[in-house]
Amino acid sequence: MGPHTPQTLRSEHDLALCLRRSGEPARAGELMADLVERSRRVQGPRHPETLSVRADYASFLREHGDLGQARDLADEVVEAYRALVGDAHPYTAGTLGNAGLVRAEFGELSEALEAAERALDGMNRAVGPDHPWTLGCALNAAAARSRVDDEDGAVALGRDTLERAKVMLGQTHPLTLSAKTALAEDLRAQRRGQEAAKLEQEAISQLAETLGADHPHTLSARRRRRPYWDFEPQPV
Repeated sequence: MGPHTPQTLRSEHDLALCLRRSGEPARAGELMADLVERSRRVQGPRHPETLSVRADYASFLREHGDLGQARDLADEVVEAYRALVGDAHPYTAGTLGNAGLVRAEFGELSEALEAAERALDGMNRAVGPDHPWTLGCALNAAAARSRVDDEDGAVALGRDTLERAKVMLGQTHPLTLSAKTALAEDLRAQRRGQEAAKLEQEAISQLAETLGADHPHTLSARRRRRPYWDFEPQPV
């Protein structure tokens, strides 16, 4: 079908996300950068699938590339979704949360907290408190609270997120296990070491069983790297 059909672009986008999540950032980054330009040319800069690729590329750059470029692109995507579908749409809320993650990497902690809380509130209004997207926003908002030393607020939100995730997604879903490791970190900050250690060991064991001992998520949990959640806009 050729490299410029929507079906090819969509398939390569899926492949790029898989490469990123499976620990092949070089291949993922090269493919995503190319996809951003091809999608812009083929479908236009405001097409939903172009915005989806740009959103995911901004998240990739935040973790593996140029932070300045990541911030600019993340902010552009938020404004594009706001103009296209309005403030109340879940894609606007989700990409706002992504932009907040970039702010945190810059050390702009109050701005990151504001974005995370607004994203959580917007997603809650759009799809409800138990939707996986809302749980992902809650995971990030708890982290944002922790960064500004709101330990009680982080633990309260983290407990609620974990319990909702268990019910909605199951005990061993990756998002549930991310919520568990995040809560363990916040409990350690409150010097509740015994409870934190129990949750952490449970999460690492479950990650190893479900994803594998060498999976990036499992390794991150072992290294006590705070989990986060990227919003990935879906094809429409």
